[in-house]
Amino acid sequence: MNTVRVEACPTGIEGRHREQYDALGYVAFEGLLSCEEVEEARQALSRVVRSMMEGLRLGTGHIEEALPNATKNYAGPRVERAESECVLHFEAGVDPLTLADAKAETAFRKVHNYQDEDPVFQRLVALPKVRGFLSELMGEEMVLKDVMALSKPPFIGSEKPWHQDNAYFNWLPLRSLGTVWIALDDATVDNGCMHVLPGQHERGPLRHHHTIDCEIVPDRLDASEAVPIELSAGGALFFSALLPHQTPANASPARRRALQFQYRGASAHQVSSQEYSRVFAEADGTPASCALAHENG
Repeated sequence: MNTVRVEACPTGIEGRHREQYDALGYVAFEGLLSCEEVEEARQALSRVVRSMMEGLRLGTGHIEEALPNATKNYAGPRVERAESECVLHFEAGVDPLTLADAKAETAFRKVHNYQDEDPVFQRLVALPKVRGFLSELMGEEMVLKDVMALSKPPFIGSEKPWHQDNAYFNWLPLRSLGTVWIALDDATVDNGCMHVLPGQHERGPLRHHHTIDCEIVPDRLDASEAVPIELSAGGALFFSALLPHQTPANASPARRRALQFQYRGASAHQVSSQEYSRVFAEADGTPASCALAHENG
C-alpha cells in the first residue's frame, strides 16, 4: 500500500487544491501548524485532560459508565464535569479513578467539546489556515460545528472503522460539511494514521450499520483501494464529510493524537432525523445514517 506524498502547506489555497478537493474529496498539507503551534496545542490538550481529572478528584466531575449494550468504541467510561460540555472518553476496560494525571494523558481515547476550555483552541479553530482554507476549498464561509481530540493510546488505541462523517449528522446540504484533521504526533500506518478512499465521496451516502462502531456495510466498498495519509506532527487533512475514511488500531508504542474540527457551511440547516433519512440514503432510498442503523439494530 503506497502512502500519499503530501505537499508543504501553501500560503493560500490555489485552484489546483480546489480541483483536487472536488475530485478526490480531500487535500493534505504538511506543516499547517508550526512546531511552536503544535507544542502549544499539546500543552493545551494536556491542561484540559488534567483539569477534567482534577474535577473528578474534587467532586465537581463524575464518571459516566457506558450503557450495558454499548459496542466496543462506545463501551469505555467518560469523565464529565458540571457546567461544562467537555467530555473525556477512555477505552473500554480503563478505570479513570486509578489513573495519575500523566497516565490519563496517554490513556484517553477522545476529548469532546473542548474548544472553549483553553484560549489556544479558540484561536486554532478560527485560524485562516484552518477554517479559512476549508472555506476556500468548500466555496463557502464555514462555521464551527463540532470539535474532538482523538487519541490512540500505545498498543490499545482502537480502530475507527470505515464511515462517512455525514452519517452522524443531520445537516443539509450534505456537501456543505467538511473536516480539518490535524496531527499532533507523527501519524503513521503503524500508529493509526488516516486512510481514505479517494474520489468515493462522489458515490453519495453509503449504508452504515453497527459493529464495534457505526461503519459502512463492508460490501459497499473495496478497502484495497484505500490510501493512507501519513503526516508529520503539524500536518493536516481537509476532507469532505461524504468521503469514506478510517483509522486502524495502534499496534505501536507511539501514541497518536489529532485535533479534529468539523465545520458546516453558513447556509447549511439542521433538519429532523426523519427528513435527514430521506436525503442521507442510498440510490434505492435505503436510509444510510448511523442513527437509523442503531434504531434498526
